[in-house]
Amino acid sequence: MDVWRYFEKNPEIAAALVAAIAVIAGVVGAKIQANGGRAQAAAARDAAEIAAEAQRVAALWIVRQKQVAELMRSANSLYQKCSRLWNVESEELADQIGEASEEMSLLWAEVRLIVTKDVAKAAGELTHAATNFEVTTHHYAPVLHSRQALARLTIDGDDRAPEIARILAWGEGDPSRSEALSNLVPGLSDEHVYYLVANHDKSDD
Repeated sequence: MDVWRYFEKNPEIAAALVAAIAVIAGVVGAKIQANGGRAQAAAARDAAEIAAEAQRVAALWIVRQKQVAELMRSANSLYQKCSRLWNVESEELADQIGEASEEMSLLWAEVRLIVTKDVAKAAGELTHAATNFEVTTHHYAPVLHSRQALARLTIDGDDRAPEIARILAWGEGDPSRSEALSNLVPGLSDEHVYYLVANHDKSDD
């Protein structure tokens, strides 16, 4: 009660105290608002970072899907071209196989930089299989074509057949074997003769 009487007798002190309390309250309020603003700003930054990371992951996923799909398309294109080369002699097609192989190799190099370990393993197996088929095609499709050419130029009961077999059975290093075969079956191209002679003793596989 004495305090109230003191303020009643000294109104200027009471007014100053009220003003001081108001100032303090304003400062505290501003501080709370400022802290709340910083918290809101921090939350906004966190949300923006999360959204940016989500966009980055989504964009990377789209890129991965696109690149893997391109690699699969390229490997299939290489396979299709190699398959056709077994049935058709074509230098143009052989060149296309080389281009398709190079494209696939470049795509594989890009894919393995961005995909996960498991996807890279599967993509690597796909690339390896396509490459093996390409190598096999380059080695043995010309041999098949050469044998088919020889078959077209000879007939059942052809009296040259024993001589052809004898020539092909000559030692692999005999340089006269190609010339002898060319003279005996003049319709064969030099390339046909080369593959017939070079691969005569090798597996048909």
